[in-house]
Amino acid sequence: MAFITIEKNKGHLIERMIERCWKSGGEAEIRTPLTEPDAENHIKRIKEKLESQTPKDWRFTRSPVAKFLIWDEITDCRIVGRTYRNVGNEFIEILRNPELFENRDQKEVISQITDEYLKIIRKPDSEIHHELKTIYGKGQEITELKHSYRLARIFLPHIIPLDARRIATRPNAIITKEGELWVRQNELLNIRGEENEYLLFEKLNPEGIDKSKVRIYLFDKKGNINLDQTFERSSRPIILSSHNLPNHLRSASYWSLPIYMDAEYMDLKFKQKNHLHKLSSEEALLIFRIEMLYSEVINNLKLSLTESLIPVIERLAILRGN
Repeated sequence: MAFITIEKNKGHLIERMIERCWKSGGEAEIRTPLTEPDAENHIKRIKEKLESQTPKDWRFTRSPVAKFLIWDEITDCRIVGRTYRNVGNEFIEILRNPELFENRDQKEVISQITDEYLKIIRKPDSEIHHELKTIYGKGQEITELKHSYRLARIFLPHIIPLDARRIATRPNAIITKEGELWVRQNELLNIRGEENEYLLFEKLNPEGIDKSKVRIYLFDKKGNINLDQTFERSSRPIILSSHNLPNHLRSASYWSLPIYMDAEYMDLKFKQKNHLHKLSSEEALLIFRIEMLYSEVINNLKLSLTESLIPVIERLAILRGN
């Protein structure tokens, strides 16, 4: 069972669902707005469906930014979330302390917190949490994800040939009207001008992906997502078993996953770029201290560079570039 958290953002999620989603499909003028109880029940349903069908050790996206998008077919909502390793949460409180360097040697303090951070990010047994952050309606510009993909384009311009706004609206997962959870595994694109995209999804279960069926959804320029076709590989579920290697061996996508502090930093940098007037002095101080830490960590990692540390360095470079 996956860890899906909404507690910190529940009120915001309900507010955005009421504002941006509807009771039924159709043209905007005949849609019926959701009530607060409606919205609360939908949020609860979405959380339960994600929790019950997502494996405990799962990432909705391989991007080091770790932001994802869920499309809920019943409400036609797009839910933005973030994934992080739920470890070192108390570490961010140390950096928030205004007296961190008081009566102490600054270099010694930086060295200590760098060592602690390196221990945290090397933990192979951290719980993976998925936090639902906000909700968008069909066709809305999803600024937070667009910003992330534009940042990625700075570092990897050759693998993102399409507009960041379009990429940011592709769902990583779909909760169907029947309550099933399907996750995107690929997409078929024509970069010569065709406006439609074809997104390939497979069914997710607590045991992993069921490879027996594939759904292809048509995704058009207006933001509509419609099932185009389904094809079967087998009449029975095909779920690949996981390896039996030691637990301390984890994939590159695990090691590049942000810890809680990294995820908070990315959100603060987005706020700094887009809502600077809302940034508090405490938040500005935290950004400064985290960036100071990242610089020190990158320098330390480069001195002892191994292939196993490359995903970590790449993640920190992207974070610092935010």
